[in-house]
Amino acid sequence: MRRCGAELGARRWCTLCWCNGEVFMHKTILALLPLLIAIPAGAQDDHWSLQPVRVYRPPQVVHTSWPRSDLDRFVLRRLEAKKLQPVADALPETLIRRAYFNLVGLPPTPEQIEAFRHASRQDADAAFENLVDRLLASPQFGEKWARHWLDLARFAESNGKDRDVVFPEAWRYRDYVIDAFNNDKPFDTFIREQIAGDLIPDRDDDQLIATGFLALGAKAFQEVDNEKFTLDVVDEQIDVLTRSILGLTVACARCHDHKYDPIASEDYYALAGILISSDLRYGPGPLYFARHDKDTDLVPIGDRARELDPAVQQWRGEILSLTEKVTGLRSAAYRIQRNIAGALRERELEKADEADDLAAEEKKMLRMRAEADAANAKRLQMIRTPPNERPGYAMAVLHSQMPPQDCAVRFGGVHTDRGRAVPRGSMKIPGMPEFGSVAHDDSGRRQLASWLAAADNPLTARVIVNRVWHHLFGTGLVRTVDNFGVTGDPPSHPELLDHLASRFIADGWSVKRLIRRVVLSRTWRMSSAHDASNEAIDADNRYLWRANFRRLDVEAFRDSVLAVSGSLITQPPRGSLFADVYAGTDYGEPNDHRANFDADIAADLHRTVYLPIARNSVPDFLGLFDFADPTVTTGARNSRTIPAQALFLMNGPFMERQSRLAAERILKLPISERLQSAWILTTARQPSRQVAEETERWLRQRTQDSSELQAWTDLMQILFASAAFRYIM
Repeated sequence: MRRCGAELGARRWCTLCWCNGEVFMHKTILALLPLLIAIPAGAQDDHWSLQPVRVYRPPQVVHTSWPRSDLDRFVLRRLEAKKLQPVADALPETLIRRAYFNLVGLPPTPEQIEAFRHASRQDADAAFENLVDRLLASPQFGEKWARHWLDLARFAESNGKDRDVVFPEAWRYRDYVIDAFNNDKPFDTFIREQIAGDLIPDRDDDQLIATGFLALGAKAFQEVDNEKFTLDVVDEQIDVLTRSILGLTVACARCHDHKYDPIASEDYYALAGILISSDLRYGPGPLYFARHDKDTDLVPIGDRARELDPAVQQWRGEILSLTEKVTGLRSAAYRIQRNIAGALRERELEKADEADDLAAEEKKMLRMRAEADAANAKRLQMIRTPPNERPGYAMAVLHSQMPPQDCAVRFGGVHTDRGRAVPRGSMKIPGMPEFGSVAHDDSGRRQLASWLAAADNPLTARVIVNRVWHHLFGTGLVRTVDNFGVTGDPPSHPELLDHLASRFIADGWSVKRLIRRVVLSRTWRMSSAHDASNEAIDADNRYLWRANFRRLDVEAFRDSVLAVSGSLITQPPRGSLFADVYAGTDYGEPNDHRANFDADIAADLHRTVYLPIARNSVPDFLGLFDFADPTVTTGARNSRTIPAQALFLMNGPFMERQSRLAAERILKLPISERLQSAWILTTARQPSRQVAEETERWLRQRTQDSSELQAWTDLMQILFASAAFRYIM
């Protein structure tokens, strides 16, 4: 009997043995599995995603007047082959709302809507092109599109798992990603920096911060076996970087050769050796509680001279001294508490003197706790008020000071069952480019970055193009956006996918130019109108005869509510709530102010992308509307409809508060403009005459039962809960 060596968790099932950390008989499973399910005879070396990206000429179409671009010709060719007719173009008010939410994640203002409608009457194509260019240049573009990558990077500001320690400097990686999208950093450069930014000659702090991509993952800090801890961390890194960049489940090869994809177990360990030979720095840092042998230093950034400033050194020394004092007092108080509990269990309270002794011990324990709290309060105050400017630190990966080492194969993923050592970088995945040789004193991480971002890599460009398509249309050309392997879906438009991928590379890996090309197409600008004959042929709209009707993601929903109520703070914050309020604490400890976390979140009126994410305590309203699981790579979020969502919309304090603020905003307008403004603010269109008349009657009746403010508060809450507000049409 053997326990599977890969701690895979509920979201990661072993492809071959279906284990989930449970005890199993490995050889028996291998023998019986082919009898239970149909398995391909072997991994497919000729799978479509591993073939070179081809350059296709746009196809000929029958209805030559419909396409506005080459993209449209690829789409229309499939529509005509399937006897489908594209529906009409979207109305200007629908199109501007769709563009705003897709590109910047916020609703257009009434003034912007009216300006666009006026410009569209003059020249619809020019008006929309100008609108798209303006949105792509907006700093809010990066805040919207960075969140998609943060889902893939499993970004969070605490560790989760068995020790949910705060990562106080994780926000720097978040801001790096936002800036990268705003500056349209070439995607191949974006990848290289996140894998090996510290190894770039004359690198700057941003390139060092980028390597936080590899450092952000959840770690089992209570694991007593250091070798297993290291291998589990590396496994998590392999899973994240291969799923997010390549769309392959390479981590499945930890225990055995991948049964479906042409990835051998030796390929996995050739990659593992590169990561093992790198120095991972995740913190929590010199100013934070560090009571575990697996804590690491963070990497100093910014002005190096500040590190040597005598005032800074004295400031840090006093903080560390207070840390030791707090830790000692809390440990002593805990021992006393444990002794008291033991005495009570043994029922030794019958003797008066022993009872007095216990009372004295309890007073001593309480005194120690009070002294520890006072010392910690002083410590936190010092952290928040550094001399001059606080030294900067980053989660990052560095070249290891230890000699690089190849990683031995672990049979069945069990860290103690060693096979032969596999040379670093000796992957032999069919269709992938040559990796290049790795010197004996080099980890191979620089070569790994170049291998992933190579123009002749058949996966990288296809995967990111498909991800962009998924976020713009609601579903990818390949629906399994994180799995381009044999078990994933084939593309609905393979020639279009390669066309966009080849153009993406030719355009210098520019994400903004890719998005611009897609949204300016007629395909993207269609309405979401229903057509019965098309529905009968293609109910899932895989061939794109209309726009998809999609729910706003939770960030856009929350930001929109705040924008309509006038509460949204669009200026980005510096740092993070965790770094500022929970500084120096282990999130999850009894004395870390965790009870105030939800209140702190509710009071923060910045865009949702800036809210802190604790892995073990994602804010309820985010989870309610399908926020990405921050422990794993997530390319496509769920989109559930559950009763608790309706309860939140009807009774949630956030909704009630923002509805009242929105009502106060509306009531400042002239009476004749109120109803129309309420509809335009929330849905970007005016109410019909019938709806307006019925709403006015309802408001008059509601005002008789309550105040005018309450009546409008109720109306705004109804509009916030409506499908017209919560969905993109």
